[in-house]
Amino acid sequence: MNQRAEKFKQAAESCKQLEAIERNIDLWKNCVFHSLKRSEATAGDIADYQEKVGGLEDRLKLLQDTYLHTKTVKETKHEQWLSNSEALSSAKCRTKNLKGMIQVLSERRREREDIISEQSSALAVLQERSKTDLQLIRGQQEAVAWYNRVLGFRIEAGHGIKFIFVNIDLAFPDREFSFTIRHSRRNDHYTLLDCDPYLESSRELLDELNQTNDLFKFVRVMREMFQKLSLKELTTYSQNTNPNGF
Repeated sequence: MNQRAEKFKQAAESCKQLEAIERNIDLWKNCVFHSLKRSEATAGDIADYQEKVGGLEDRLKLLQDTYLHTKTVKETKHEQWLSNSEALSSAKCRTKNLKGMIQVLSERRREREDIISEQSSALAVLQERSKTDLQLIRGQQEAVAWYNRVLGFRIEAGHGIKFIFVNIDLAFPDREFSFTIRHSRRNDHYTLLDCDPYLESSRELLDELNQTNDLFKFVRVMREMFQKLSLKELTTYSQNTNPNGF
């Protein structure tokens, strides 16, 4: 009995151990099953993650390409900006220089205009003086022609103009009476250089000539003064040679 009880007891314990092993096996199966489930889920997630990572890598590459392109464009624009800045600075310098040159040219143009204006005024004065000189020469030529033709008169040019008269002295028709004058164009003034024989009224007549500029009248009056002097000399000579009037 004891042996059978012992065997029965051993058999019961073995059953219990088998049940425990079966339960452990079931637990292990469940664990394996859940582990397999989790493994399948993890594999799927890994595939999704790999797909997402691939997409992210593509996007990252695109972003890198975009960044490189943007950087290249930025550097190009910066270089263009630097080039444009240098060109603008150079253009500003050239513009400044051109303005300076234009100002200098404008000043020179105004100076030339002033010089031309002064020269035009001086030319007008010279033309007026030339007209006056031409009138004077014509007057002198007319006076010389008249005196040469009528009164036996000639002129000689030298340091001044020498007027020579003959046919004045009744006793000596070939005797020469003369005076020399000089005309200054600078101040339009006559100067008496010589008078032979000397006439006391010659200075007054010269002052009148400088006031009226009438050379023809001056020459005529000087001849008249020579005639009066000649008559006076002739009268004096007659009185000295014939004190009793014989």
